[in-house]
Amino acid sequence: MFKRKGYHISNYRFSIVGIVIAMSAIGAILIQRLQDSDERQFEKQIVGILAGLVIMGIVSLIDYHFICKLYIPLYLLNIVLMLICKYVTYDRFPLVYGWKHYDAQRWIKIGGGGQAGSGFEFMPSEITKIVLIIVMAKLFCLLEKRLNTLGGLLIIFAVVGVPIFLVFDQPDLSTSIVLVSTFVVMLFVAGLSYRIVVPTILVGVPAFLGLFWYVQQDYQRLLTSWQQDRILSILHPEQYPDLMYQQNNAAAAIESGGMFGKLILGDSSARLTNYVPVVESDFIFTAVAEEFGFLGCLIVILLFVTFTILSFRIAMQARDRLGSLIAVGIAVLIMVQALVNIGVVTSLLPNTGIPLPFMSSGLSSLMTNMMTIGILLNIGMQTKESAEDHSLQFDFTI
Repeated sequence: MFKRKGYHISNYRFSIVGIVIAMSAIGAILIQRLQDSDERQFEKQIVGILAGLVIMGIVSLIDYHFICKLYIPLYLLNIVLMLICKYVTYDRFPLVYGWKHYDAQRWIKIGGGGQAGSGFEFMPSEITKIVLIIVMAKLFCLLEKRLNTLGGLLIIFAVVGVPIFLVFDQPDLSTSIVLVSTFVVMLFVAGLSYRIVVPTILVGVPAFLGLFWYVQQDYQRLLTSWQQDRILSILHPEQYPDLMYQQNNAAAAIESGGMFGKLILGDSSARLTNYVPVVESDFIFTAVAEEFGFLGCLIVILLFVTFTILSFRIAMQARDRLGSLIAVGIAVLIMVQALVNIGVVTSLLPNTGIPLPFMSSGLSSLMTNMMTIGILLNIGMQTKESAEDHSLQFDFTI
């Protein structure tokens, strides 16, 4: 597990650690300002950040090859968790059961007596993100020579399709989009032939436009009624004032932040984020804009862009194909989540709940992201050069 002797301290990506700490700190500051006097979200977030950093450090020392050897048990465990989330109720099994918030059954609750606000909750779809990246990377390596064959693609789509469908069925459209986006990029990077890519694009773009038209129709059966309404509301906001309430108020709060934000300028006027539901989670970028202004938003976006660039650099310098694919998957996963979150907050995309990585409140997302970064750091320590040059290294053999 800790057997690699080619870990170079010079290859430990402290720049990525710094970016993670910076984003987590910004998120914690905002959560403290957003929480009510009787809430303890800030305290929970601080504990989560500290625990996450420790976990990230530990995972960064675990050889990613060892983790990938467990891809089958990890895949099956994730499927089991998703099935528990969807089909196991408190009446059937009162110790571990699926739990619903906002008409979406995306959580597993442990204990709590079936009461809201009690017990321990986590989202198995967050675990799906990193597990699926590991499974896809391993699968693409195993099927490298069959990647552009019908049989190979059918196997890949079957394996990847099951967890994505279970996430979509919760329903969780936003996470499904993130997973599909990550899968598409990883498949392309893995070596999908242009003979397949080009015809797929030529067929896929018209098909997507047709699908987009279809889900707007009254007789569509693909989306739930409230998912359809959210799409229609972004296209015709004047007809759906109730559904656009959150995004309209978010736009007002963003505008009120101006160039430098109320926190930096010492503006003590009432915060418009008070009128934005779930601002501490899915809409925390609204608080970034109001408290830190346009400048703060630009800094946060640049942090995500820098993270993505550094992650792709790790992918290019990775020891092997497996590490390269995982690094690409992690880069795309974090960046797409950020793009979707910011797109929703700024009314560029339909309202769909997805946290802003490292900044939104919620320990499931935070801890999973920290573990994900730990894997990325381990890949970064095992570069192609480290396999040949052992001049600077730590021996983590146990």
